[in-house]
Amino acid sequence: MSTGMARQTRAQMRQDATRQRILDAARDIVLAQGFRGLSIRTIATAVDCSVGTIYNYFADFDDVVLHLNAETIARLDAVLQGAVSAQPDWQPSTLVDAYFDFLEENDAAWRALFEHHLPRDYRLPDWYRNGVDTLVGHVVAAFAPLLPQLSREECAELIVGLWASLHGLASLDREDKLSTVSVGSSARKIGHLLVRTALRGAGSSRS
Repeated sequence: MSTGMARQTRAQMRQDATRQRILDAARDIVLAQGFRGLSIRTIATAVDCSVGTIYNYFADFDDVVLHLNAETIARLDAVLQGAVSAQPDWQPSTLVDAYFDFLEENDAAWRALFEHHLPRDYRLPDWYRNGVDTLVGHVVAAFAPLLPQLSREECAELIVGLWASLHGLASLDREDKLSTVSVGSSARKIGHLLVRTALRGAGSSRS
């Protein structure tokens, strides 16, 4: 490697390290104060740099949050893949439990995904959409053998619908509002019933 290339590599490594330090600081703020405590200024204070320095690495506040949320999505993807690969004879309940366990262990980070609202005209970058698509794709690939009568598109739609339902249950439970419509049942228990019933129904007909 030439001296010039070596310098470029070291410079890139320093830039990558600084970007990660900014993201790590942002995550620490979210964990300690919740998403409402996160701002460019609080991140700059935590990293001990100027606000302008943050903008040297990220386009704006939304860009910082998207990168932070992308890391959360990637960690969830790894957890769900690990749950499937750990059990050759895994059942759908395995993923339901893995999902709820992740939410319980990463509550603040997961809330940030949904408390952050982008401007109406903000176009999600391809790299972020690809991360979400990868997560959904892995879950669809896991469930597809259980639903041979569905096309991949139908399977994806079912998985997204179930995911939204599980998220809704978890959100109601976190706000202590699930008890107003369901006495004595937990979000996890209802989630298991929902997924089990949905898969049974999808496996018996194509209405």
